[in-house]
Amino acid sequence: MRVIDYAIKGQTVHIHVVETEEDLLDFESFILANQSLLAHDCETTGLDWWNASAGTFRARLWQFGNARESFVVPVEKGDSFRGAVRWALRTARRLIAHNGTYDLHVAEECLGIPMEELAPKSWDTKLIAHLVDPRAVKEDGPGLKLEELTKHYICEVVAAEVKGSMTAIAKELGVKKDEVWDSIPIDHYRFLLYAGMDPILAFRLFKILIPKTPVRSRRRGLISWEHRLAHITAKIERTGYLLDTKYAQEKASELAAQQKHWEEVARHHGVDNVNSNAQIITALRERGVKLTKKTKKGNVSVDDEVLTDVGIPLTEAIVKAKKAGKWKATWFDRAIAAQDPDGRVHASVNSCQARTARMSITGAVPAQTLPAGDSYVRHCFLADPGHVTVSSDYGNMELRVLAAFSGDPTMMDAFHRGLDLHQITADAAGVNRKAGKGTNFVVCFGGGWKAIVEQYGVAEAEAKKAVKAFWETYPGVKRFADRLQREARQAGYIYTGTGRRLPVDRNRIYSALNYFIQSTSRDITARALIEIDRAGYTKYVRLPIHDELVFSFPRERVRELAEKTARIMEMTIKGLLIPVDSEIGEQPWGSVLDLEASKH
Repeated sequence: MRVIDYAIKGQTVHIHVVETEEDLLDFESFILANQSLLAHDCETTGLDWWNASAGTFRARLWQFGNARESFVVPVEKGDSFRGAVRWALRTARRLIAHNGTYDLHVAEECLGIPMEELAPKSWDTKLIAHLVDPRAVKEDGPGLKLEELTKHYICEVVAAEVKGSMTAIAKELGVKKDEVWDSIPIDHYRFLLYAGMDPILAFRLFKILIPKTPVRSRRRGLISWEHRLAHITAKIERTGYLLDTKYAQEKASELAAQQKHWEEVARHHGVDNVNSNAQIITALRERGVKLTKKTKKGNVSVDDEVLTDVGIPLTEAIVKAKKAGKWKATWFDRAIAAQDPDGRVHASVNSCQARTARMSITGAVPAQTLPAGDSYVRHCFLADPGHVTVSSDYGNMELRVLAAFSGDPTMMDAFHRGLDLHQITADAAGVNRKAGKGTNFVVCFGGGWKAIVEQYGVAEAEAKKAVKAFWETYPGVKRFADRLQREARQAGYIYTGTGRRLPVDRNRIYSALNYFIQSTSRDITARALIEIDRAGYTKYVRLPIHDELVFSFPRERVRELAEKTARIMEMTIKGLLIPVDSEIGEQPWGSVLDLEASKH
């Protein structure tokens, strides 16, 4: 048994590294002595857990610990070590992990333990940290990564020396950071220190964060609620989305040809490399173009906005070449490379992200960043054989949330009677419906008249008139917004209707209304997922995207299932219904948007 000692603010912790089967006896004794509450973590060859069956992904180490000591088990050494870890995970009555969804996937794929077995007894410090303070480091918050939280709550030195060590190890081994996990020797001292400290840090974080969780959040059951939601989104990740590989390859080839063509055009105009800012700046200055925009670092900016404004054949070629290359790599190449052995791709659904807890989707299906209203990329993703795609989304969710919680009589009456709220705003201001619609949404999202001008192309005078009319027409909204801002000024945060605490920056008090609406809307979608799961329909869900769920339903049952799930998703808040409409397409996800476009 190898033992590594390390100090956290003068307090020594012990990392026991299992090396032989005989060492497992001490490991088992430790598990039995700490089975009431254990932190755990795993080190793997990468992040593509779905490729375990193909043999290109494997678990290397599994670690268990408390606040003072941990055990590191080399699961890649053989069945006896894997069996010991499997027993430990099943023996523990409560498990703690940071970003625990990933560990659940690995336990299922590499150890054969279903997520359904471990999820009910698992706590995730990432989720609890979000309830305490959801702000990212760039927002002057603690962040959500283990390294960031260690720095903020435990010890800056430990965060730098231990959690920040893998970059230095990769440099030492002469590999890229994303390649170090597979190539590093399993007995590497700093690798073992890094691995062994993870459960110790997670355990300590748990003990620190639980008392800091707002009382209101605990009373409303948000801790268990968020964990259940994370398990549901993990099941959605596990199912994956069937990829139309042929379509993806065709589009990748088309974009490669477009990229090559526009690079040739740019080369003809004197820029050999469209990704070289230096070449672009030189070429534009030779043509007498004045470049005044600066980057955050103070360098001359030649981003797409600048190039588009210049509007000459050279800049047009550069923009189009870069766009084709980016679309090819981001949308199609990534999906093709990320397929599992069954031809499916697996999105990473971050169930509790952003300050408002709004979910995000990354990885091979970055659904929230796909071109809005465009089926071009979505045609890559298919409902299962014999199934069709159904998109179910909430109608005017944000505005209905605003109406319900503000209690504004005009807004409530409009929704109850099915009136056109955008036209009501427009008529009150004496502007067209476009300006009225823009005003409703911009105000809802915390913007002012400038945002209406920029986003909806409305004249400045009309935008100012529309904003003034909005507040006069909906006085209940004004009172609600003012109340939230008072709370934010006094406390530095607000609470949502679900009991979630949201920090509001002193210099952005006006954001309080937007945070409330966005977070509450997110929780409505979260509740829908939980109710869909309770009814047994999660197996049909492919993606949750803000106020929309995308399903793969059997063709012969599609109308029945679309109706049932829509009714489950619907919710009434303070007497106001948040309705759900379902659009039935064909097998490709993009067919739903094609159908909507044909109606208009």
